[in-house]
Amino acid sequence: MHLPNQQPSRLSQSERLARMRLARSTNVGPVTFRKLLERFGSGRNAIDALPDVIAQAKTTRKIKIASRDETVAEIEAAKASRARPIIFGDPEYPALLARIDDAPPYFYAIGRIELLGKAAIGIVGARNASATGCGFARKISHELVNAGYVVVSGMARGIDGAAHAAALQCKHDAGGGTIAVLGGGVDVVYPREHQDLYAQLCKQGCVVSEMPPGLQPQARHFPRRNRIISGLSLGTVVIEAGRNSGSLITARFAAEQGRDVFAVPGSPTDPRAAGPNSLIRDGAILCDSADVILDALRTAEQNSHLFEQNHTFNTAARDARPDTSAEAYQEITASLEQDAIIRGEKKAPQSIELEELSDEPDTNEDSVNEMEEIFDLLSASPLLIDELIRTSDLPVEQVSTILIELELAGRVERHPGNRVSRIAK
Repeated sequence: MHLPNQQPSRLSQSERLARMRLARSTNVGPVTFRKLLERFGSGRNAIDALPDVIAQAKTTRKIKIASRDETVAEIEAAKASRARPIIFGDPEYPALLARIDDAPPYFYAIGRIELLGKAAIGIVGARNASATGCGFARKISHELVNAGYVVVSGMARGIDGAAHAAALQCKHDAGGGTIAVLGGGVDVVYPREHQDLYAQLCKQGCVVSEMPPGLQPQARHFPRRNRIISGLSLGTVVIEAGRNSGSLITARFAAEQGRDVFAVPGSPTDPRAAGPNSLIRDGAILCDSADVILDALRTAEQNSHLFEQNHTFNTAARDARPDTSAEAYQEITASLEQDAIIRGEKKAPQSIELEELSDEPDTNEDSVNEMEEIFDLLSASPLLIDELIRTSDLPVEQVSTILIELELAGRVERHPGNRVSRIAK
């Protein structure tokens, strides 16, 4: 299902390069980039005006323009990975993403670029998701894609991976698809065990990142990634998330962007239900089926103002007179401070708790205890042992042994019908 979209004229190659240079200039983030384009009409005009801006702006955050050679080298590195830059102002730039105040100046994409123009829903959740949570993510992802929608997620372990995998299993002619937004470079696979999933996404779906090619993901990159997940989506679904989960950051971004937030309720005895349950208390839409999401999406699509094109600028003129008023420089100075907050160099007035960011790289991922892995897949809701074996991808004998040990330790209990669950503390 495509979004209504009035296509802007295509940017010239010189303007594309200018916008990329502007975006990679020191201390120029998405807010300052947008402010400079609005003030000077084009990337080329903005670069021409930057020496005067630098001289007049009263801030310690000086701007150093990225060189042409550096930008061309980045483009060549992207080409080697079959990645294509999608620049703010390009016809392919998603209209919904362009509506957010801190939309990325450009990002790289691999795969089916046409998916960026379709109506989408974000699905996010815990890395250490239960088998029940992953099963629900797969179910609604499959139903959304078959209904013609695109599923957007972050290719993390757990809920993200389940949502992507289910979307990829749908027939190509279903009309939908899936987009993965990465925290590192578009050519960097994280987590490592998702190498096969990444390859499938590049071929059958779409992989995007605003980071330079080759950049390894760091914890501070994921909140920036999360705003793109919500920005691409009409709404975001949260399935299992702790109180400090990065998924709640995505939900917060969605709410701030004026998008719907859906939350899947869970048992109050399961810590992974704390995030969704709190979102529901705060007004999120309780989601117990894909029909809830589809009904809300159909309502949203009737509000045509959501899809108005707003990222076109004067792409040809070079004779626009720069606005050199004092107010103009004050706005640019303020935008530099906002970008510092986005980059994590400066704390926001109401900072987000990141201590347990769910997508933060795990340096000890190779030494995960298999018993804890099995335990993490369980929740307070009884689960078929066959489903547990399938989800864990461990041998039957090993899962059986682990369940006996967990039962003896008083951590799990068995139920009729060959089911097992956690014991609530």
